[in-house]
Amino acid sequence: MFLRAMTRNLSEAHKDGLKCVLSLVPPRWRQGGTYWQWRHFLDEAQYWPSTRIETWQLERLRNIVRHAIDHTEGYRELYRTARLSADDLRGLSDIRHFPCTTKTMLQDNLEAFSVRQPGRLYVTTGGSTGIPFGFYETDRNRQIENAFIHTGWSEVGWRLGLWSAVLRGGFVGAPNRTWKREPYARELSFSSYFLTPDLLNSYVEALRRYQPPVLQAYPSSLNVLCDLLKESGQTGAVHFDLILLGSENVYDWQLAKAHASFPSSRVFAWYGHAEKAILAPWCAQRDQYHAWPYYGLTEIVDSDGRPTPVGDEGELVGTSFHNLVTPFIRYRTLDRALRGPEHCDLCGRHFQILSCIVGRAHELIVTGTGRFISMTAINMHDDIFDLIRQFQFVQETAGEVVFQYVPRRDLAEHEVAAMKARLMVKLGDDMHLKIAAVNEIPRAPSGKYRFLDQRLPLRYGDR
Repeated sequence: MFLRAMTRNLSEAHKDGLKCVLSLVPPRWRQGGTYWQWRHFLDEAQYWPSTRIETWQLERLRNIVRHAIDHTEGYRELYRTARLSADDLRGLSDIRHFPCTTKTMLQDNLEAFSVRQPGRLYVTTGGSTGIPFGFYETDRNRQIENAFIHTGWSEVGWRLGLWSAVLRGGFVGAPNRTWKREPYARELSFSSYFLTPDLLNSYVEALRRYQPPVLQAYPSSLNVLCDLLKESGQTGAVHFDLILLGSENVYDWQLAKAHASFPSSRVFAWYGHAEKAILAPWCAQRDQYHAWPYYGLTEIVDSDGRPTPVGDEGELVGTSFHNLVTPFIRYRTLDRALRGPEHCDLCGRHFQILSCIVGRAHELIVTGTGRFISMTAINMHDDIFDLIRQFQFVQETAGEVVFQYVPRRDLAEHEVAAMKARLMVKLGDDMHLKIAAVNEIPRAPSGKYRFLDQRLPLRYGDR
């Protein structure tokens, strides 16, 4: 917030100059008071017993519901119609009686579900579910977000001040198009858009020159980097101590590639979304997601809104404890997860475990009989797919899907047939598969690769 305020009316050249000066300020001093308040709290509270956590959560839940009723017309009317109030929350399980909110509901009535106050910031999501969405938050929310993210990262060796290579965006605004050095942020920002065979050496040279110990990446962008390094014979040319993956689901076959390309690197991932209702980093002891109980209330529910038992799949519904400007209460994420226990026997935390993020709403293929196939279940870690550089499924009609791929070389008919046969094993008899070679796979505006371009109006709970 401080940096944005200081650079708002400056030219790009003056902005860069000011950032260089401010880069001399130690990283610890750049974090706001709210950030450090939450870092200290999380260091202590993450090992609280379950009863103390639940007491804390219940108080926060009542506060956010009461706040939403008192200050927003939308929630006041929603709960008046349901004849509910904050006093009806006698325990955490009582939240299931409250109606859910959806992205469409908030999008169509944003001002009614938001609080008018000075200093609120309008932010937008990338629309990965097919529903672009904007809402309000404050700089306080961003400080809290960073405190939670950094606490999770610190479990696996990250610390403030470490330089990171960031392979998470589209355009970096640099003359060379591929990367830009950001001293203030301690980052080398790399473009996902220009990560191609022709420009790979520009990336490798920058990484070898500056040797950042941390890589922050979209899983899809890391996947491309691994493929290009292997294809060019440069696997091992660059090294990272720690690889941090977020903003997309992480598939097992992507992890296998990452470990093969960077065998000595620690890989760490987390689940979250722009609305900031649920945040679940991996446990430091195993690759399973632990939902932060102080970030929001995490529910895993069936199509009727009831909690799923341990081991079953359900939709993630979240309530943010921190956004007081556009409250997210029982917010349907349209993402699905496998419910795990509420205690980790390895790290000792009493957090809700998500054994697996089964899929996000835009990562589902619909079969002719109405089955949903998650992209997680389509394991692309198969030697037949070593023949292709990139791929994308495209679906416009239930029961039909097109598999587009960029071949590494001209493929023989029997190779294409073998690839199609193995895909059909994963898809099933109620799917019609078309397969087509293309010159390139388009990226999303954010620079991400979408492994599925889902054009059907999918909504979980409509099974």
